[in-house]
Amino acid sequence: MAERLWAAGEVNSSSFQTTAGWKQKIKIVETLVNILIALLLLSCFTPSVVWAKTKVQANQKYILVTGFEPFGGEKTNGSWEAVQHLDGTVIANKKVVVCQLPVIWEKASEKLAALIREYHPVAVVAFGEAGAEPVRVEIVAKNTRDMYGDNAKKMPSTDFISASAPPTLRTSLNTDVITERLHEGGIPVTLSQDAGGYLCNETFFNLMNFSGAEITLNIRRGFIHVPPLNAKVVMPDSPAVSFDKAILEKTADIVVRAVAEGL
Repeated sequence: MAERLWAAGEVNSSSFQTTAGWKQKIKIVETLVNILIALLLLSCFTPSVVWAKTKVQANQKYILVTGFEPFGGEKTNGSWEAVQHLDGTVIANKKVVVCQLPVIWEKASEKLAALIREYHPVAVVAFGEAGAEPVRVEIVAKNTRDMYGDNAKKMPSTDFISASAPPTLRTSLNTDVITERLHEGGIPVTLSQDAGGYLCNETFFNLMNFSGAEITLNIRRGFIHVPPLNAKVVMPDSPAVSFDKAILEKTADIVVRAVAEGL
């Protein structure tokens, strides 16, 4: 009798330990699932920033080229499609460094400033996406911001960019040469004195307004607007041009080469 009771107790104890073990495993699985869900949500709401792959080398001159991540629910951004292939290439003895900037107020300019401090480039060419229109070689950046939400669903904190800066700042790129080269390459292009009021203009203005010992003041810098990927652009007395990836890349090639050869 005592042996039977002892045996029954052993079975019950074993069953309890098995049940407790499974409960512990279930809790571990639930915890891992929750962590995975949190990481997935974070990746959905955190803006992606693709940093330059090129490492800084002594005695190497750099040209910094930037494009933007997609925004407004789009899957691509024409500016990034245009420039990303240039990273690491050498043009007129200058190495090209390419970086993707986030479409978030102020953050894009902060990333751009950090790259300038890291690479000390001899020139900076920032690209952005406009509408289905000719490539716009921007001349003037305005000290204004329109009240549009960014990729973080946030509005700009003020309708101006800098309280201490002038109303407008001009590019230091040779816009006539860039425009001429694009014309020669069959790329529809126009000079523009209005870079808009969104992140492109803010980035352009801050690029021209950067100062301080860490940032060389005499570097050539400016902004170029390109159409979205596969946009069809019609110019008077000219055949329509479809800005597929090859044409976008050709546009960036011409612009960056014109800048590099002019230094």
